Amino acid sequence: MKPLVLPELRFRRLWLSLGMFMVLAITVVCLLPSKDLPALGVSDKIEHAVAFGALAFWFGSIVVRVDLPWVGMAVVVFGGLIELAQGALGGGRDAEWGDLAADAVGAALGIALVMTPLGRWAHWLEAQVQKDRS
Repeated sequence: MKPLVLPELRFRRLWLSLGMFMVLAITVVCLLPSKDLPALGVSDKIEHAVAFGALAFWFGSIVVRVDLPWVGMAVVVFGGLIELAQGALGGGRDAEWGDLAADAVGAALGIALVMTPLGRWAHWLEAQVQKDRS
């Protein structure tokens, strides 16, 4: 069976755990009643794109490259599930196609960013830890 997470990363469990914490945090924030959220002064579409872009970037940076399309699709499906939950739960939140589109744009930008040198952040951090231990 081929590895999902880059085998050369020493802190694979940490990176996955932190990513799952991000998923949990995004879920909670997206499902809170709108009256309980602070006004950030930007469009909620920007908020969606940034959140789901960060998620795609995080997971895209730690998986083997061949799985990048799956990461992108998983992030968009997650966004769709969030929208369905918002529609079902109410609380001043509505399921919106525009939010899902913003999630998809964010996911695409996050995956694109993975393809730059920034996508090697985990390798860089692990190298810094190794240097500090030497």
